[in-house]
Amino acid sequence: MSASAFFSAVYTNPSDDGAKQVLADVLMETGDPRGEFIALQMLPRRNRKAELKLERLLERHREAFLGPLARAVHPRGQVWEKGFLVECRAELAGQLVDEPSWATVRRLEVVNDETMAPKELSSPHLRSLREVTQVPRRGVREVFAAERSLPFTAVSLEGPGLVANWSDDEVRALREARSLPDLRHLGVSLWRFQLEELEWLWTAPVFGRMRSVELGLHRVALNLGAVRDRLLALGPDVPDALVLKGRQLELKLKPHESWAVMHLVVHTPLVEAVIVDAELMLQSLPKEGLVRLDVTCDFPVHHDALARLKRITRRFPRLAPVTWPRGAGS
Repeated sequence: MSASAFFSAVYTNPSDDGAKQVLADVLMETGDPRGEFIALQMLPRRNRKAELKLERLLERHREAFLGPLARAVHPRGQVWEKGFLVECRAELAGQLVDEPSWATVRRLEVVNDETMAPKELSSPHLRSLREVTQVPRRGVREVFAAERSLPFTAVSLEGPGLVANWSDDEVRALREARSLPDLRHLGVSLWRFQLEELEWLWTAPVFGRMRSVELGLHRVALNLGAVRDRLLALGPDVPDALVLKGRQLELKLKPHESWAVMHLVVHTPLVEAVIVDAELMLQSLPKEGLVRLDVTCDFPVHHDALARLKRITRRFPRLAPVTWPRGAGS
């Protein structure tokens, strides 16, 4: 059998390590460097010499290993396993819908601009793809209303900022997600919104079957009391977690204890703007609405800055001891 037949066998069943090993042997017999690359990556343990050899092979032959995918896949962000591409960033212009070598990719970040529909995402060759990020607005119908079922379990969308800018067909496609039966993690980036603008999401069929929903916001300083009241009104058909993620702050809400357990993550030093946003969020909660708060900071915390947040939490009489960053003073 020719090497192309073994490549086809791998793309038909990407989890078949036996086909990859045979392919490596066939390619090494003909002096093709891809064979050595596959064989080295399939070793259960690799020493430093093998790692350096892999780096050199990929540096010298990256475009040849990618084949037609080199026209779409960016050099940065690539992850290779057992000689094949499994993670990447790519511009999907609709020219590689029929390319079989997509079959091994499990995670894909789309780098299209908002005017370019990523038609490859509905390709039958993307059989291993589970996580897709940065899908532009033009890809909503391409992904969520595809003619065939897609295997994706996690999808995040970019923009368009205000839901009012979406077409009715785009909102309907996202609400129903009829082509994504296995979808469990949904992310939507919104630049700004009013609570009433999210009714399309709270009442969507897709919302209740999610394990997590992440809303990317310009600022997370919103009325958490109103958000919590709306979530309570939805009853049991809600995700296991709702994440409100801004550039500086991230808030994780879980339905346990009636949405009264929250995890606040601070991604920047506690400068004035961050403290103000955190204060506004906490102050918007009813006094009986919070029973536990965990705080995590990615940066060292100044004692005076964190003291301001601690003073706010004391207004909640039923609040259990707050988990503060280690070493933070009061």
